[in-house]
Amino acid sequence: MRSLLTHLFIMFFSIALVVGCKAVSNEVSEAQLENTAKARLSELPDALTSSELFDTTILKPTQLFDNFYFVGYVSVGSFVIQTSDGIVLIDSTWTPNDAKTVIVPGMIELGLDPSDIKFVLITHGHSDHYGGAHYFEQEYGAKILMREQEWRFINNPEAPVLTDPFGNYSTEIPTPTIYTSLADKDVLNFGDTQVTILATPGHTPGATSLIISAEDDGEKHTVALWEGTGLPDTLEANKRYLQSLNYFQKVVNEKRADVTISNHPFSYNLIEKMTLLKQQKTSMPNPLVVGNEAINDYIDNELRNNVKEKISSLD
Repeated sequence: MRSLLTHLFIMFFSIALVVGCKAVSNEVSEAQLENTAKARLSELPDALTSSELFDTTILKPTQLFDNFYFVGYVSVGSFVIQTSDGIVLIDSTWTPNDAKTVIVPGMIELGLDPSDIKFVLITHGHSDHYGGAHYFEQEYGAKILMREQEWRFINNPEAPVLTDPFGNYSTEIPTPTIYTSLADKDVLNFGDTQVTILATPGHTPGATSLIISAEDDGEKHTVALWEGTGLPDTLEANKRYLQSLNYFQKVVNEKRADVTISNHPFSYNLIEKMTLLKQQKTSMPNPLVVGNEAINDYIDNELRNNVKEKISSLD
């Protein structure tokens, strides 16, 4: 009997030791990951790590129009469009973990079903925009939509390696396994919602801007999404950026766009407008509807002036 008890004690002790070792191993692994992330972030300029672009404060999910929503961080987010052909996501934030722990819960809070996600449209190939796409592809079978140039860019081993606010390198973020190619002037009809694709290279080689139909209490609006406010590094790329901006403005005016948004919500006062939208009565005008003239002022006096100054500094 004593021999049996001794045997059982040794067996259980061994099991506990193995479990304990695994727990210690996991702790060491997590500590190592945390130290690696801190080391990587310490190599970045303070001006970047302390900027809004690295602010991972989660914003309250917000309904912008009848079937148009925002979920995400101060730094970057996704627009969620509920259509009669399923849900379309525009961009997918930094990482698969963001997709799982920020976008999906945000959608559920808004009363949306993540299993209805049918498409993820990627505006450009920086990891803060495509990082969660692989998760939606694998988890919900969503189709990934992007321009061919940008597909090549995110799979190009020579592309710049970016560090995200969590200390991940962009090369460590899984990319989608397959995609559907978009082309300039494509008009995508997702049931009752129309999205026009505009090729606007500059911020990245295959950057894509969008013109999107929307409704607010049944009133039709046209939403313009410019592909990226950040300016590239080279003279050539900035000249392309300026050409693309001119093209974008031309279409904005042809379509009489009266709303402009950015997937970086700190741009063009989107955070403040979403706060107003949540606080005001439904009978009041939607603060996101600024009118075509205001959009032209923003393009002329901010976006165009910024890139012209950058070109002058590089010339």
